Amino acid sequence: MSDKFTNNVRARLYKQGYQGFTKDDYTTAALAVECDDLDNPTKEQLSQAVDYLKGKTTSRLSLIDEPIEETLTVEAEEEQQETDLQTGALTVQEPENQIVLTEQEKQSLVADIAQGAGIELKAADVKQITVSIASTFASRKELNEAIFNALVHFAKEFKNQEVSKIRRKAEEIRQTLAEMDSVAGSELTQIKQAMEATALDYKSQFADLALSFAGIID
Repeated sequence: MSDKFTNNVRARLYKQGYQGFTKDDYTTAALAVECDDLDNPTKEQLSQAVDYLKGKTTSRLSLIDEPIEETLTVEAEEEQQETDLQTGALTVQEPENQIVLTEQEKQSLVADIAQGAGIELKAADVKQITVSIASTFASRKELNEAIFNALVHFAKEFKNQEVSKIRRKAEEIRQTLAEMDSVAGSELTQIKQAMEATALDYKSQFADLALSFAGIID
């Protein structure tokens, strides 16, 4: 069973919106206000105990609210920077995992990736593709994207060139057919004219023959 001191202090704290204290907290408060008889506390001791535990709660909340880890990290960084400034060791850090390639390495990568994709490239094509690829990359992913983009651009250019060739060939074929049609049309016209002349000749001969028959009949 709880003593009178604990019950009274707990009730007063509860009315003021404070709770969650342990038995040890009340014991510590009793020692702090020098209450030797827990069943016969004075009003002054009870008031002092309430203030003591309220103050303890405020202190505890302040400690919890303070970002301890972040504070320690910032302090450590500040100490390190101060040490570096004193020793002259503060330098600019180089980017980590940076990839630097020579022209030969770029060409080798382009050829390998193209072969893996089923694309056959000539040595001149590989050199042409690597011209648009940088030599320094922040990551392997960035490098692969640059090579794939260069290959896609090359494929589009190659396609456009082939389409242009096909269009030129098609135009040549159309012109040849047009010329053949012109020649054939001319020959057909000559044949038609010859046939018409022959028909007129036959018609004239038939007319003369008809007149001859008419004279005989008369």
